[in-house]
Amino acid sequence: MPVLSKSIDTLVRTAVFEPVFQEILHFYSTYLSRIYYDYAVVNEDTMGWILERFKLSKAGKYAILATATLFWSNYEQSPSTRSLRDHTKELHAIALKQLDLELNSIEVSPQAKLVALEEMTRYEYFANTSSNYFPHLTQSASIVREILQSDTIDLLSLSGDDTHDIRCFAWCDITNSMATSRPTLLNYESNLECTQHFDWEDAHANPSKGIEWIYGCPDVIAVLMARTIALKHLKISREERLSRGAKLEQLIFGWRFRPTHAKGSVMRVARVGVQEMWRHAAIIHIHQAIFRSDPTHSVVRDSVKSIIKIASTLKPGVNPDCFLSIPYFIAGAFAISPKDRYTLKSRIIGCGNEPILRNLAVNLDDVWARTDSTGRFSSWSDKENSAIFF
Repeated sequence: MPVLSKSIDTLVRTAVFEPVFQEILHFYSTYLSRIYYDYAVVNEDTMGWILERFKLSKAGKYAILATATLFWSNYEQSPSTRSLRDHTKELHAIALKQLDLELNSIEVSPQAKLVALEEMTRYEYFANTSSNYFPHLTQSASIVREILQSDTIDLLSLSGDDTHDIRCFAWCDITNSMATSRPTLLNYESNLECTQHFDWEDAHANPSKGIEWIYGCPDVIAVLMARTIALKHLKISREERLSRGAKLEQLIFGWRFRPTHAKGSVMRVARVGVQEMWRHAAIIHIHQAIFRSDPTHSVVRDSVKSIIKIASTLKPGVNPDCFLSIPYFIAGAFAISPKDRYTLKSRIIGCGNEPILRNLAVNLDDVWARTDSTGRFSSWSDKENSAIFF
């Protein structure tokens, strides 16, 4: 991958990192392609920005090191794997101590605090440490509110490298609410009409805009999933909720995605498939959150089948497949046949070696067990004190 090789060369020439990060450079291509969905946009300018993040916050620095070491230990099959995992926990512990100091310091800017929290929650997500992840996400919301001086985020209008952490927070907030069926910590409002006329087609490949280039989900779908969550918790009549839900469903079904811009034809086709997979995941989410449909509903059943069909065209465990655990989980929760259940659980586990994936697989087993034992569909959010998070 020439882009990644160039990025590594940039790091070696310009940065003096901790010894562990120098070792991680040998593993850098795998690390980068699992952190950024469209890793090809990570050029020298972006690398300079990443280096600045590394220097901006000590808590963020140690969290970055913890994440990188976690990935290294997950994919480097060697006798040193155990010691790497121990070192990962040590780095996280250092980051936690430093984070407390930075959050309580009036000399640390809100932007630097958000960098620290973003890198911390990134590690805690992959490491499946929900006991830290949830409180840090809540703290992030307070910092974002302070920076924006607002409770509302317009995800489609945010631009600039300085909004990166706000956009990442927005994604985590939306997906966390999907997992827990709780309201989002902040509000999300965007004018979708403007995106039809605005030059948005390169947003997914532009580091200063959107979240698609980071997480793989089309930005408009992220906004519509946030609307679904808001509608679920809105105090209105059931009839009005269903009516608005039907309009949301039509929007998701009918939205025309901008073409992808991957250089290779294979990756370009794969990313079109990913966009469609997120469309179907959002449709299933509406039926789970608003319509309270069961797995036999024709629309739900068709979307589950579509996700399985698209997945069959993607190589397991590599980019872009490694970014699709959420659609696989959502479809898996509504899968009926043993074959479909096995396929979707296998795709989740096959996304990578991160602990969060094993947690999703275990929770999928739990959803199926409760559904089968009661004879009626049991959603992933029905269980009290669930530790699941997307």
